[in-house]
Amino acid sequence: MLENSLDAHRLQGIERTDLFDPRQSLGRSNPSIFPDTANFQPLLPPNPELEPVPSLPNSPLFTDPENSYSGDLAANFSLGVTGVNDRRDGDFLLGRGEPTVGLADASIAATPSLSPGYRSTTGYGLVNAAAAVARSIGQTTPLPNVPTFGNKNDWGANLVNAPSAWAKGYTGQGIVVAVIDTGVDRNHPDLSGNIWKNPGEIPGDGRDNDGNGYVDDVYGWNFASGNNNTLDGNGHGTHVAGTIAGLNNGVGVTGIAYNSRIMPVKALSDSGSGSLSAIAKGIRYAVDNGARVINMSLGGGSTSREMQSALEYASSRGAIVVMAAGNEGAASPSYPGSSAKNWGITVGAVDNSNNLASFSNRAGSDPAMRYVTAPGVNVYSTLPNGRYGSLSGTSMATPHVSGVVALMLGANGNLDDAGVRNILTSTAGNVLSR
Repeated sequence: MLENSLDAHRLQGIERTDLFDPRQSLGRSNPSIFPDTANFQPLLPPNPELEPVPSLPNSPLFTDPENSYSGDLAANFSLGVTGVNDRRDGDFLLGRGEPTVGLADASIAATPSLSPGYRSTTGYGLVNAAAAVARSIGQTTPLPNVPTFGNKNDWGANLVNAPSAWAKGYTGQGIVVAVIDTGVDRNHPDLSGNIWKNPGEIPGDGRDNDGNGYVDDVYGWNFASGNNNTLDGNGHGTHVAGTIAGLNNGVGVTGIAYNSRIMPVKALSDSGSGSLSAIAKGIRYAVDNGARVINMSLGGGSTSREMQSALEYASSRGAIVVMAAGNEGAASPSYPGSSAKNWGITVGAVDNSNNLASFSNRAGSDPAMRYVTAPGVNVYSTLPNGRYGSLSGTSMATPHVSGVVALMLGANGNLDDAGVRNILTSTAGNVLSR
């Protein structure tokens, strides 16, 4: 199995994001995630009073030809997964694949608040399902705390207080969450019961039964290849899906919104490559086919007019787009997460002690950036072929927030993008702890 990173490139004038082999970069002292640095402008100047945030060390490269996934288990679209532990039948196959993640707690503590509850590092802070769901139904106090759920693999759900919402019956019921990614293993036993199925299509008849422009899109659409095969030959999208909607069956992982349904929208190939145009088309497809939440654990390139239009379209139709902030350790979110000033939410990654991971892009200096944090270090979730494993990255933090949004919409389906943005940020950790 290979641990890979992702790199943004310009190819013949077309914005594109491609996978690169970390074996080519392991010798670099500071391997670049986005070599097109001219497209990235940090919002915060260097602060000499703050202790420098350590750069993410290179993780070891492991190969396991016998047990590797087709296409190699890749990383998130904008950044590398920092480590992989693959689990089969209870045994770790890559015991040394545990990621090493430096923490930025020194700079977090020293950074002053730019406005009430907002910090240039962690934005509005840790997302809080108990408070967000309560506010969604008109309550001013969070839902009551409940005992810790599950085992050590469920730390993410516990950190965001999802069990408090579950205890009151809010589990994401009736909400469709689109995962725009490398596809989803819809046959995984922890996901198969929560996969969206297009009610207007007759499988295999070669016709566009529902007239939406896509033939036999029974389980979503593949915008990377232009067909209806949305299976995941990579692993990234399946891992994301499990965090959102893994079944509450006492096996593997329980998703944050374990009664929501996953709509697979494959905009990235099995190698982790995809165009901004394909992603934008995926957003419109998801909205038009009933998704209320759209998870985008991806990023790369510069501002795209087509992408901006798609994000605005989603917002206007009541869909909430949740985007990864990026893993450069930069002062502000990468694109399209940077669009959260206007639409949707962008998400940074914390560990199980709520410390911001050094790889996570920060919030930036503008409180208009709707930036929250969520678990993104050593997150345990589903992998293709009935497997489970732990990955790290803002890709892993983002589906925690998508799950919380599904809980909110399951509690109050009348919420729109602006309402969700306001509730999430006004109930997050930095605000509630003031």
